[in-house]
Amino acid sequence: MYVIVDSESGHIFGFGLTPKKAMKHFLHGLLSYDGPPLETRPCSQALYRQLQALDRKDMPLVDCRINRNGVAVCRKDMPRTTTRRKG
Repeated sequence: MYVIVDSESGHIFGFGLTPKKAMKHFLHGLLSYDGPPLETRPCSQALYRQLQALDRKDMPLVDCRINRNGVAVCRKDMPRTTTRRKG
């Protein structure tokens, strides 16, 4: 699981199961990009699940933080959501 991210701001531009799929997600519909250099980083499972849910709802992607191991993870100030099962 990988993200295309601006490591300084934590803004995520794309994600995917592999670096290649993350880049494909980033390039989908992109006309041009003139911004800070982007990096491909591994991401946590929790962040990946949240990105998938937002993408399915056509909502903007959340920002992340890079931990000391270089892995993109959920920001600490990000609200945690819980889902309840029916039944």
